[in-house]
Amino acid sequence: MTQHNDVIRESFTAQAQAFAANPWVTDEERIRRLVAAAGLTGSERVLDIATGPGYIAEAFAGATREVVGVDLTEAMLLIAKQRTKERGISNVSFRAADAQNLPFENGAFDVVVCRLTLHHLLKPREVLREMARVCRAGGTIVVEDIYASELAERAAYQDRWEILRDPSHVRTLALSEMLQLFRDAGLETDSVTTADDLTPEVERWLATTNAGRPRSRNTPAP
Repeated sequence: MTQHNDVIRESFTAQAQAFAANPWVTDEERIRRLVAAAGLTGSERVLDIATGPGYIAEAFAGATREVVGVDLTEAMLLIAKQRTKERGISNVSFRAADAQNLPFENGAFDVVVCRLTLHHLLKPREVLREMARVCRAGGTIVVEDIYASELAERAAYQDRWEILRDPSHVRTLALSEMLQLFRDAGLETDSVTTADDLTPEVERWLATTNAGRPRSRNTPAP
């Protein structure tokens, strides 16, 4: 796990600025839908797992009492901290943390949210259990992610493509597998929403990680 965490840090350090500017990451309507799914009252304490550039944490901060965003990658956290500082948002904080070993007490949060992260994890089951641990009884866990075909061959094709684009990608889960993992983590699924509006153009998707960019003769292959 430690070795894969290093791969994640290297990958997202390299793509931090491009990722933060990605229109599928910044899309305000998608972010609003995610926040709305939490059914907030305004008094919640929220944990944002793999916060990245902080867009989700920032959106939740506008509708809750307090938000904590965690991420493995300092380059991403720097973007998040700078954004919230510039906007004068005072009820959100950021810190480096491993989602598989969260530095928080049991039941410390009312809402735990995780966006576009499960497919980067070697052990998503353990991370979901950690999310459940730090969420209070009766609290809410919100997960948004891409999902794979239920057909193994199609899913494997998708994963081969994603790994070529981003070496931190592990495996995209089928929707049925996600639901099984939630159940294994002791979570009851209240609702499932799918959308087909995340279909990026190949060139723009590759550009997010600089995949396919020619190397100079003196640059060794990874």
